Amino acid sequence: MNTPQTIIIFGGTSGIGLALAKWHARQGNLVTVIGSNPHKVQAILELDNITAICCDVRCRTQRDELLKRLDTPFSQLIYSIGKYYPERKQALSADESHDMLMLNLQAFQAVFAWASERLIHKKQAQEKQTIHRTTPATPTSLVAISSVAGLFDFQGASLYAHCKRAMIQDTLAYRMALAPFGIQVIAIACGYVDTATLSQLHGGRADKPCGRADKPFLISEQETVHQIIHAIHNDIALHVFPKSMKAIVKLLTALPRPLLAKVMQLQYHHQDRK
Repeated sequence: MNTPQTIIIFGGTSGIGLALAKWHARQGNLVTVIGSNPHKVQAILELDNITAICCDVRCRTQRDELLKRLDTPFSQLIYSIGKYYPERKQALSADESHDMLMLNLQAFQAVFAWASERLIHKKQAQEKQTIHRTTPATPTSLVAISSVAGLFDFQGASLYAHCKRAMIQDTLAYRMALAPFGIQVIAIACGYVDTATLSQLHGGRADKPCGRADKPFLISEQETVHQIIHAIHNDIALHVFPKSMKAIVKLLTALPRPLLAKVMQLQYHHQDRK
């Protein structure tokens, strides 16, 4: 019987993060999820094998206190927090811009910096123990849930896209830096996922006619979890899915930046007219 792993999921009280938390709990793992909504945190506490902590990671004081509280060694940390505002349809307010920057990039960077140090110390301790015993070291990994929006580099890209692109690049840098320690680091770049948040942005249904036309590659939370677990098990550095969207992304990113900018602006204009 496999030893239960300890999993920490930032943004694990809803959407992809919650779906991942439930999957890990069903495998018998011990899961701690972090969320900012006290009502969602309270609901999570009723689930087996899942502990929930309320923290607004935008607040440095709260975040620092949380990281001190998370003193139990962990096997895997997943950063699944993300914030999106429809910035193409209206200019972002100061608060919205701050939220996007903090949640999609700055808090992520702080959490990954802390987590990498913890895992390095854990690996070093395990290596010392293996001198005296033959028990294999527990596999460790860091996972960042980004977006296909972060794969496009062109003038006029949104703040959301810039943040997600930076997240991907940071994750790949961590992968190179932590490889000598045997620490797995994975970036996930998924397309539109049929979550409650996406449905709210489209009047209650992500799959309504106008929504499906704009999002022909919409996938379920269950399929998203399957793909993420697949990436972890197979140690895929940057996992882009679904396959149909991956093919289109590969084609578009091969275009010269000026041409890519024109194509993307035409697409945005087409969507905004609907």
